[in-house]
Amino acid sequence: MFSHIDKDKIVSPLGETQRKKPLIELSREEVYSQKHLVFGKLSFTDKLAFSAAAIAIENAKIENPEECGILINTNIGSYFRDCEFMQSIRDENPSPALFSATLPSSPIAEIAITFGLKGPDKVIFCDYELAKKTANLMLAECNELLFVSINISENNIEDSFTDAQLLKFRN
Repeated sequence: MFSHIDKDKIVSPLGETQRKKPLIELSREEVYSQKHLVFGKLSFTDKLAFSAAAIAIENAKIENPEECGILINTNIGSYFRDCEFMQSIRDENPSPALFSATLPSSPIAEIAITFGLKGPDKVIFCDYELAKKTANLMLAECNELLFVSINISENNIEDSFTDAQLLKFRN
């Protein structure tokens, strides 16, 4: 199963939905049918990763969530949350909530907890080709893998996008 989210549309296995709001205003209702209390508190990149994953997972049958792995490819990591945390330090009010999301793997935790995925996980920075090769190696270990790629535009955040797909091991 595949999903894609950008400023203009959300693509899922069920079809394509046009978007009218800025990408930074992506809402939980657009991407996930269940209540999710922390969605609004996620950083921009974590929202993109979670949203693409939610679309791919809701439209796929994961055979064994206990063994389904997660691989995130990102060109920016947790940069936005890192900046927010550094500002809280400058304001002399360091935020533990912000600090907990300064790891590039923080979207993995949210996805794993929400969907009950307990397989291996990894984050690969920048190199999409390396991430694809890593996905193939991970599939030998876990048979199913959620592969999320987040591409944040340096020039205009609205040109950013994310993709997710559920990969299955093939003999």
